[in-house]
Amino acid sequence: MQPSRPPVSPTASGGPSLSEEEKYWTANRMDNAVPLDSPPGRAPATSAPGISARGTPPAGTPGPEHFGGHPMVGTFFFDGKPLGGKSTYCTGSVVHTAAHDIVLTAGHCGRGLERATHRIFVPQYRDGLSAANQPHGVFPVSQMYIDPRYAANTKKPTSDLDLAFAQVDPGSRGKVEDVTGALTFTPTTNYTHNATVIGYPSSKSVNSKHQAIRCPVTTSRLPGYRQIRMTCTGFYGGVSGGPWIENYNRTTGTGKVIGNTGGYNGGGNDANDDWVTYAPIYGKDAQNLFNDAAAHRTVGARPPYRPSKDSPALRAPGSVPGSWPPATSATPGTATRSWCGPTARSRSTPATDRAALPPTGNCRPPTAPGHTRKPSRPATSPGPASST
Repeated sequence: MQPSRPPVSPTASGGPSLSEEEKYWTANRMDNAVPLDSPPGRAPATSAPGISARGTPPAGTPGPEHFGGHPMVGTFFFDGKPLGGKSTYCTGSVVHTAAHDIVLTAGHCGRGLERATHRIFVPQYRDGLSAANQPHGVFPVSQMYIDPRYAANTKKPTSDLDLAFAQVDPGSRGKVEDVTGALTFTPTTNYTHNATVIGYPSSKSVNSKHQAIRCPVTTSRLPGYRQIRMTCTGFYGGVSGGPWIENYNRTTGTGKVIGNTGGYNGGGNDANDDWVTYAPIYGKDAQNLFNDAAAHRTVGARPPYRPSKDSPALRAPGSVPGSWPPATSATPGTATRSWCGPTARSRSTPATDRAALPPTGNCRPPTAPGHTRKPSRPATSPGPASST
């Protein structure tokens, strides 16, 4: 039996109510929204050290699979500024917390969300349907959690902090995690992972139905940053904020989220190639931000950011300082549980870069019923002078 619709009331931030958001977000308005990472052109810039930008992907570069998506991955829609400006969107994913109301996205998406008036999360978005008719409902955003040191779409070291969490109000079926299930936010001690990357690209020429895409990849380090990179074609504008999932279950969508599309220059190289994508790797700074969001706690001041010195800042347990033995992870597509609960820490990792190991426990899948590539990103904006 479906739970009754909660009483309509303004969001915790004093923004529009659920019923007002359902009326505002028509099928046409959402269909015409543009990716946040698709502004007018910008001037060429120097690529990240060690990464050469090429217009054509190397032979053997995989392509994504278009699929129906998962309930815990969806899109944020939010209005532009000034009010009435072009609507924009990003990808996001529900992460497990005790409050059952937190959604992960990119920090540069979060900056847009915190300035918006109308802002919703739409799980497993379906093109052509209004907000009121989406399969899992919609969830008004009430609060954003972003590291205060982060500056959007920069190539400075603080691009390592390109993640954000949205607290969302209940939809017509209840709290978001109760409706969709969740991924497990998982800090890690290394850069090499077998993961599946999911996003909602906008290009009409390759994704006319605005479907989700997924691509199993092996990640590597983006030199000079606490970030990972992957190569897979088809990651056009709109994928920002999408989850990078380890131990991914293709059927349920569950797994451990170890990164989100974002980071250096908003998530990709200076040529905006659709086949080169970056993500911040989660260390202690990311864990601290997650803890604030999970507790609905105001994000306090942080010490100056300590950038990578281009030696591996995240070392596998037991590794020799200054060395980097690749680490392997579970094969993508393998059925697995999603873990939740208390965390442990690697004692072999330096205190400045210590990251939480996968927590224990169990998150279950839901029981409730259920464009052009980053054609261009905004020009580099200044950020704080100085670990994720």
